[in-house]
Amino acid sequence: MSRDPHPNHWNEAEFPDDAHARWLEKWAPECPIGLPQRVAVCLGQREREPGRLQLRVAMCGGEGICETIVEEAEDTVRVRVLLCYDEERVAEYGKREYVNCPVHVYLESPLAGRTVIDVQTDEPVPLFVPDWE
Repeated sequence: MSRDPHPNHWNEAEFPDDAHARWLEKWAPECPIGLPQRVAVCLGQREREPGRLQLRVAMCGGEGICETIVEEAEDTVRVRVLLCYDEERVAEYGKREYVNCPVHVYLESPLAGRTVIDVQTDEPVPLFVPDWE
């Protein structure tokens, strides 16, 4: 098989354990300070300036960006954003109200028409256009 084992397509018979381990190492690294993690929902994207991609993710109080993973190819830029959180701090915030937050990543080259793909859903991330009203 030529494609990486993506969790939405995972089939143990199709991918050997070492391929899954490589996928996890790249796309699901553990939090460096040992906090629990969750995958952020990518709500949108836009290139703020050549080579600086802004992703928009849903976050709530007590969460922070743990890791933003990017893989650039000729026609695509694949992204995955991991959030980490302290369970006690999240509990302090009570009701989980989500906020659309920016996450900036620097690309090796400008986006130049490449499609931004959310690794979690394997779908294109829509263009984010601010609504100033």
